[in-house]
Amino acid sequence: MFHRISRVRALAVTTMLASVALLSACGGGSDNDVAPSGTDELITNVQVTSSTGAAYPQQINIYKPKGATRAIVALHGGGGNNVSISYQLGLNTSQTDLASSTINWTWLENNHVMLVFPQGQHIAGQDGATTWSNRVMTSGQDDKAFLIGLAAKLRADYGISKITLMGHSMGGAMTNRMYCESNATFDSYVSLAGPASVDFSTGAAVCDPAGTAAGKAVAPYMGIIGDSDPVMRTFDPITGASNWGDDLWTINQVLIYAAGDAWVNDQVINEQVQQQVRATAMCGETVAASPTNSGNVDTWSNCGGKLVLKRIHGAGHGVDSLAAQMGFSSGTGILDQEESLASTAGLK
Repeated sequence: MFHRISRVRALAVTTMLASVALLSACGGGSDNDVAPSGTDELITNVQVTSSTGAAYPQQINIYKPKGATRAIVALHGGGGNNVSISYQLGLNTSQTDLASSTINWTWLENNHVMLVFPQGQHIAGQDGATTWSNRVMTSGQDDKAFLIGLAAKLRADYGISKITLMGHSMGGAMTNRMYCESNATFDSYVSLAGPASVDFSTGAAVCDPAGTAAGKAVAPYMGIIGDSDPVMRTFDPITGASNWGDDLWTINQVLIYAAGDAWVNDQVINEQVQQQVRATAMCGETVAASPTNSGNVDTWSNCGGKLVLKRIHGAGHGVDSLAAQMGFSSGTGILDQEESLASTAGLK
């Protein structure tokens, strides 16, 4: 049964149970200029300005390869930072340090993709709870307005027209919030182990990707989540029983002790349930009860392949676990899945 937590002690949900410590944000200079089209460039400490002229506090690292034609904005998980998520996705050889020499420019160049890594914020007194205001946790910031402004800046300043929003864990929950509440801001959405907040199930918020307009285009979405995720509790870590058939997943209560008021909800919506919400909004299809299977991967696909949900057998919460159980040697395999969705959706 759903319940809201007002003042619980909650550990910031992070990329792995064994790795919840905050990684300090890294950056180089403050060069905000557009990179020349014939070069690769790391641009750090970029900021977005609000409509009032004030700068949002979220600083941004941009990996801009030569020939980039589209962008992916990647949101880190709770307690993480914008360097750690780059490492997890196989785009940086270090999970703590950032330099042009540590970036996987080859993948970026081959796919003509600019990667954008914002830094989540935290409420006062909770330095370890860097996160996003996603209706599961709060960062103390208006992250919805920030991401709308970031998308506008990327299109205006960097000559990029197509942008994907991707997030892991609490970043994935923020991706789901944007999908539901501001669908037109990004051209596609990818969530890794980050389902939508229970708010979208109880009526506390409305998931309306079409913006109440009948027939309005709805952006493509891909969800990837493990069936052995001990954070989102797609299974019971004590009994080993699957929770996949539950409409709501209760985030592991062992984690609910350290982030105080940064925590606002402890339940998220089963991705298969939310897949039906998305399919109804996009094309009116009914999601199949049973997926197609290939190896460790169960796939539900709807609306001509523009809505995809992948359940990964044996995978836990981390990006590395998802990638490994899908048969990939690094996190770039996850990015390749995003590229597949972008191709199907005509974004490349």
